[in-house]
Amino acid sequence: MVSLAAALALTIVFQSPTERDQAEDLARAGRTQEAIAIYRRILEQNPADTDARLWIARLNMRIGKTEDAEAAFRSVVREHPGDVDARIGLGAALTRRGAWDEAIAILHETEPAAGQNADLFGTLARAYRRAGDDRSALEYFERARALTPTDWDIVSGYEATAQVYGHSIVFDGFTESGSTGTDAQSGSLSMLVRAAPQLHIHARGRVQRRTESTDVLGGGGVLWRAGRATTVGLYIAGGSGNTSLPTTDMWGEVVHYTGAFEVGGSIRGLSFVGTEVIAASPTLSWDRGGRTRLDSRYTYSRTRFTGTGDSSGDHSVMVRDTLRLWRRVWLNATYAYGIESFEELSADRIGSLGATTVAVGVRFALPWLTVITPTWEHQWRSNDSAIDRLTLSVVQTFK
Repeated sequence: MVSLAAALALTIVFQSPTERDQAEDLARAGRTQEAIAIYRRILEQNPADTDARLWIARLNMRIGKTEDAEAAFRSVVREHPGDVDARIGLGAALTRRGAWDEAIAILHETEPAAGQNADLFGTLARAYRRAGDDRSALEYFERARALTPTDWDIVSGYEATAQVYGHSIVFDGFTESGSTGTDAQSGSLSMLVRAAPQLHIHARGRVQRRTESTDVLGGGGVLWRAGRATTVGLYIAGGSGNTSLPTTDMWGEVVHYTGAFEVGGSIRGLSFVGTEVIAASPTLSWDRGGRTRLDSRYTYSRTRFTGTGDSSGDHSVMVRDTLRLWRRVWLNATYAYGIESFEELSADRIGSLGATTVAVGVRFALPWLTVITPTWEHQWRSNDSAIDRLTLSVVQTFK
């Protein structure tokens, strides 16, 4: 009997770590349901196994069962108030369901006991981002990145926060050729300077050359973080003597973030020589977990010809799908009918051209907060003409 008991004990000792290792390997490989099944078997054998309970809670978070995960983390914290991993997990679950104030409080209580813990810093950073405090989020992302510089979740969170909160310089340029022999080149330089944690000042200058003219447009505005999940922008630009670009361009926009969706809209008024345009554009974007993103915009525009007093209405729509191919490379494809871009609207695109545009671009996000996006687009017009355009955008962010 003694030898049999010893053999059973040895079997448990040698089998349990193997099963646990298998579950952890499956979890790290993304085979979540299989890992949960094994951890549940371990828990059936030993209901007091805290490690298995924490793993199940983490994996429930992964598959969207936030309430189950929160309940599991809370149960561990009740039994083991000093368990750092359980408290970090609870903070992450609370952030996921929008209770960031409670999450921040719990995580700060845990900070002294956790020491230099990258998971704690990263979870605090995400909680502050959800709370709309990008400055604190950036601080904690930097602390987490210093400890785990190769952790992609930390690195991408840091870069995304820096790009929203920091100063930036943007260059946009294109070269365009038309089937009717009309060519154009344009370049613009923008600066976004953080004047206060919730306020950026925007300045932009643009030069466009066509076969018979060169136009200049300059102006600026403000971008205000009006609330935790809402931004408001107001801008004005102009250029005297322009023949292709507007002489006056004024617009306002608002974007509200709710979960994975961005809902917003803009109103824009443009004055050209002999023509005035006003456009209203509701927008909807869907960010599907950072891997794919869908942007859409509908616009109703009204054009008035000041010489004759005539006016006409026009409709346009734009849909863009973006797919992350690798960590730092995104591919985007765009379809547009009507006026595809009111930011780049020129006099030759006014009116019901019945234009159809397709575009393909690649976005490269470099490690030093630089984003480079080359794009090719082709546009067919109802007057039997077509244009091809090659665009290059470079964005450099500074903390």
